[in-house]
Amino acid sequence: MAIEGPLRELALSDVFQLLDLSRKTGLLTVSSDPGGRNASVRFERGAIVGAELAGSAGRLDRLLLRAGKVTEAQVAEAVRRQQAAPGRRLGTILVEMGAVSEADLKRQLRFQIEETVFELVQWKDGYFRFEEGTPLGGDSVPVRVATESLLMEAARRIDEWSTLESKVPHMGVVPAITGEPTDNGTLDLHPVEWEVLAEIDGERSLKEIASDVGRSDFDVAKIVFGLISTGVVGLVDEQPSAPAPVEDSSLFDGLAASHAALRDRNPARALRLLGEVARVHPDRPEVHVLAARAHVALGKWPEAVASLDRVISLDPLSPTAHFHLGFAAARTGELRRAEEAWGTYLRLGDSDARKRAVAERGRASVAALRAVLDEEGE
Repeated sequence: MAIEGPLRELALSDVFQLLDLSRKTGLLTVSSDPGGRNASVRFERGAIVGAELAGSAGRLDRLLLRAGKVTEAQVAEAVRRQQAAPGRRLGTILVEMGAVSEADLKRQLRFQIEETVFELVQWKDGYFRFEEGTPLGGDSVPVRVATESLLMEAARRIDEWSTLESKVPHMGVVPAITGEPTDNGTLDLHPVEWEVLAEIDGERSLKEIASDVGRSDFDVAKIVFGLISTGVVGLVDEQPSAPAPVEDSSLFDGLAASHAALRDRNPARALRLLGEVARVHPDRPEVHVLAARAHVALGKWPEAVASLDRVISLDPLSPTAHFHLGFAAARTGELRRAEEAWGTYLRLGDSDARKRAVAERGRASVAALRAVLDEEGE
C-alpha cells in the first residue's frame, strides 16, 4: 500500500526517517515545492540509492560536464543511445562508453543525492507519495547513502543557515566585488574561495554561481558570507525572494483533495477537483494521472485512455502511464495498442516485479487474442 500525504501535515524529514526505520525499498516522489518542481528519491532497505530534482542544475550530465569528466559530445551520444533504449540510465551508458570511470560516476551520484535531499527537507508545501517496489536491476551503478547521516547533515546546515542569513538572505541575491581593501591590504584565501571569487561578476546570482562551479549552495553561501565579512564582496540585490505565485497552492491543495476523494471512493468529486486544477496547471502529468484513476473507477475507459495519452505526451518515459494505458486500451478493444503500451512499459525497466509480471501476462494474452481474431477474419 502506498504512503502519501501533504507536506503540511508530515515533513519530508519525518518521511525519510520512517522509510529508514522500516527499511523500505521503493520510490518516493514529491510534487512539488513552491517553484512547481518535482523530485524523486529511491530507497533500498532504508538507504537512499538515488535522488533527482526535475529541472535542477544538479542533473548528472551537468555535474559531470562541470567537473570536466565528460565532454558535451559524449553526453549527446549517451543521450542518443538512451533514447534508443528507454529505461537505461545515462550514467551507466557513459561508463560503458568509457567516457567516465565508475568511481567518478559514483562520486557525482553521491553529490547529486546529497544536494537533492538537502534541498528537499526544506520544502514546506507539496505532496509526497511512496510506493514499495523491488530494487533496481543491473543497469545501474550502485550508490548507497545512509539516510540518517544525510538527515543529520541537513539539520546541521539548517542551523548554520540561521547565521549565514544575516549577510546572505537567500541564494537569489547577486554578489559583486566592492573593491574595498582588507585590513592588511592582501587577501589570504583558500583555492576554493578564489574559485568562487573569480566567478562573481555582479550579474549572476549565488544559485547560478554555485551551479557554474559545481559546488553546493551551502558551500558557496558560506564562502560568500566570509567574503562579505571582509568587505571584499557586497550584495547587489538584498531583497527577499519573491513569494511563490498564489496559483501554486492550488496545485498542492487540489492534488491532496483529489487523492482524498479517491481514497473515499468518490471519483466524481475527484474529477471535479482535478478539472479546476487542470485549468491552472494543464501541463502537470500528475494531474492527468489522477484523472485517469478517477475515470477507471467510474468505468469510463475511453476517458481514461485520453488522460493517459496526455500524461505520455508530457512525460514519454513514465512507466506508470504506459502500464495503466495497457489496461485502459484493452478495455476499449484497442488490443494492438494495449500490447504496445505494455511492451513500452517493460522496456522502461520499472523495478516493480509484480507489475512487470502482470504486464508480461497482459501483453502475451492480447497478442494471443489478436492472433486468434486475425485467423478468424481470414
